[in-house]
Amino acid sequence: MAERGYLPLTAVYDGQCEICQAAVSWIRVLDRRGVVRCVAVQDGGLADVHPALDPAECLAQLHVVDGGGQIMVGWQAVARIAGAVPLAGPLAAVDRLAATRAVAAAAYRYVARNRHQLSTCRGGACESFEPAAVRRRADAGPFWACYSLGLLLRLPLVVGVAAGDQARFARDYVRTFRRRVVLLDKRLELWFLGGFPADLVPLVFGERFTAVWYRGALVDPGSVRMRRSLAAHLKDAARRGQPVTAVTATHGHEEHVGNLEWAAGLAGAAVTLTPQVAQQLRPAARIPMMRAAVIGRPPSVHGQVEDASSGVRITAGHLEVLPAPGHSPDHVVFWDPDERVLLAGDSFMGAYFSSPNPDVDSRAWMATLRRLLDLDVAVMVEGHGHVHTLRRDVPAVPGVVHRADPRRAIERKLEFLAWLDKRIAEARADGRGDNAAVAACFPWGRRWSWERLAADEIARVTTIGEFSRHQLIRSFHRTPEQVLPTVFEARLPRRRLPDRRHRDQA
Repeated sequence: MAERGYLPLTAVYDGQCEICQAAVSWIRVLDRRGVVRCVAVQDGGLADVHPALDPAECLAQLHVVDGGGQIMVGWQAVARIAGAVPLAGPLAAVDRLAATRAVAAAAYRYVARNRHQLSTCRGGACESFEPAAVRRRADAGPFWACYSLGLLLRLPLVVGVAAGDQARFARDYVRTFRRRVVLLDKRLELWFLGGFPADLVPLVFGERFTAVWYRGALVDPGSVRMRRSLAAHLKDAARRGQPVTAVTATHGHEEHVGNLEWAAGLAGAAVTLTPQVAQQLRPAARIPMMRAAVIGRPPSVHGQVEDASSGVRITAGHLEVLPAPGHSPDHVVFWDPDERVLLAGDSFMGAYFSSPNPDVDSRAWMATLRRLLDLDVAVMVEGHGHVHTLRRDVPAVPGVVHRADPRRAIERKLEFLAWLDKRIAEARADGRGDNAAVAACFPWGRRWSWERLAADEIARVTTIGEFSRHQLIRSFHRTPEQVLPTVFEARLPRRRLPDRRHRDQA
């Protein structure tokens, strides 16, 4: 039998309750000695913890079982955990006085009794509860009280993760600064680009800029702010006798098309684009002020452009060009079926890309990802400096090569988007607005929700809402004419001037 109050402890909690999940997150952070084991009711195996545990009762209140087999419930269970974890000492002190213990116990009972309707079934809680009854009892006040409490409980964790991310971004930026990464026996190269102030993006968000050279094709040659770094790579390629047979782009965003004609002129190659991308550049569409200031406005394409619809020339063959809308309507991917190499551009940007651009269509993106699953990809190259592969002939380059099955990576992103689609449909069926839909899709119990919060909020504030979680929600039901101010984001009003003829008459 364990000493010191029958340690260790086993905490049995509702794995779909956000408040319970927040508490478990803190236990795992504060419990440096590992004396508390947390078990979700939904994981099963309660009989192995203690034969007297009832799943319905464990869903209603926290249960703690000590090493001697004693069961504590509700506030008593919370106090028992706090007493066993030294860093939770202030919470344990609440239980020492009868008056504060009574208040804490009453507060716990209220929260436990109302926890599901407080969250309005966010995070899938209703899948194991009674959705109709819960939604009928819930209202906006408790909903936002719960959401705010969840944010407050996790805020220190959010700050800690953000600090760790910044350190990792800086490390990866230094590792790849203007570097050339060579893979697949010199058939694939990633050219890391940059320039001021575009270099702020990889430092703040971890999104590096790359041009991809693959068997002669130069894909996504960067923006006008990155010409100096691209020129150095092109000069090095010429020195090594490395041909550039075509200059092309996966889609028309500024960090991918700013140097098309300029790079083609230096390399003596043809600009090869699909008609959809070419249309975006004849003339180049205007972009928002912040993107223009940081990344640079793409110049219009004036010269001859070869049609890439039937393929892009590479040494000894062609790359297949496949439509891949979603990230943008004009997006394509380049596929080499012989090598099973996919140059994915921005059609894959990590599994949990949560603050997208306003022209994302997530339904189209899901359809694209399903088609990519049919390709049997062995090497997937993202548009911002990441390669996913299990091939052993690809060296493990820190911060660049991820030892991961490309198919599984695509499946995880599809699972994420499908989960969002379901939550958004539920929110709209309940008549909730965009703010409530964002809260439903980013419950604090989901680790990626609070881990990505700092980066997503920085993106939202610096772009005045252009890149935000709200845009992700809207991307499933895109209605551009209905972009209205909300609690979470502000739109600067634009005063409409009278027609010039009316001004002259006045």
